[in-house]
Amino acid sequence: MLMLILPFCVFAEQDLGLGVKAAYGDWKWMGDRLVQLDVKAGMAMAYVYLPQNGVIQYEFNVRYLAGGADMYGGFGAHVGIDKPHSGKSWGNGRSFLLWATLDPKAYGGSGVYGHAYKSLRHSYMEILHDGDAYQVPASRLAGIDLNKVQSYVLPVKIVIDYRSGWCKVYDPVVANYYYKFTLGGAIRNGLYVALRTNSLALSFSDFKVSKLQ
Repeated sequence: MLMLILPFCVFAEQDLGLGVKAAYGDWKWMGDRLVQLDVKAGMAMAYVYLPQNGVIQYEFNVRYLAGGADMYGGFGAHVGIDKPHSGKSWGNGRSFLLWATLDPKAYGGSGVYGHAYKSLRHSYMEILHDGDAYQVPASRLAGIDLNKVQSYVLPVKIVIDYRSGWCKVYDPVVANYYYKFTLGGAIRNGLYVALRTNSLALSFSDFKVSKLQ
């Protein structure tokens, strides 16, 4: 197994070295964590060149800093990007966005949902399933102390088989439980990977990419 451990540093189109670039948002290092500080940045993105093929496992963790008081926000990983945009954009070339959103006004229930989008160009993406298909149950969120939310570290693990398009997103709370769905077929020309935020200030760390097969 090949493992790459990247110091995922980032920033507007700024180049902080090591091939990492921030297309939009206020990205910087704070200690050993990469942070995006602008709660008004709706399409923040930082990306790095990283060829992806075979079976790839992505891991990182996320910590909340600010935003979301209006019950709206989100974050995710854009994977399999053929050509990233160098500025503010909705889509990101030909790629897939795996996204966690807080939007109870749009989706009801707990308001926290997982989404998978297919990007066809920088200005266009389409969701690959019903928007309310992957809800985090309200009971799962009931134990969160909002006064201590900045101390929580959320682990993220995603496995994608680029040969078939099948994807697994692991539950950050329930051990060994994952959501499995298809991205629609084989994925070609995955050359970049990106972190994204929407209306939230977040910090990220321990970004790892493992080639499993």
